[in-house]
Amino acid sequence: MTTPPPYYGPPGGEPAGMPAAPSNTQGLVGMILGIVAIPLVCCFYLGIPLGIAGAVLGYLGLQKANRGQATNRSQALTGVICGAVAVVLGIGLLIWALTAGQNINWEDITNNSGN
Repeated sequence: MTTPPPYYGPPGGEPAGMPAAPSNTQGLVGMILGIVAIPLVCCFYLGIPLGIAGAVLGYLGLQKANRGQATNRSQALTGVICGAVAVVLGIGLLIWALTAGQNINWEDITNNSGN
């Protein structure tokens, strides 16, 4: 009598008892976008949408880390913080730029430009 060959499970599946690989992509991308968004606030206000994306992806990555599906909690938290800082700086800079033009006396500039 011959013994059957051992059963190794379906191809490509996780071995029995082995946890799934961590999914760290959202936290990592959130951190990258959040960090890049801060200096881009001054350049055409690109930091506002990048900061929002970084904060959202960082938050989603933070939720995964809290559930145990990811191992990069600090990267995700960095994405949330840097993204929020970029959004606040961008909105503050936008408000400052819109209100600074109101303090200029344009009549003096146009009347004295011919002299």
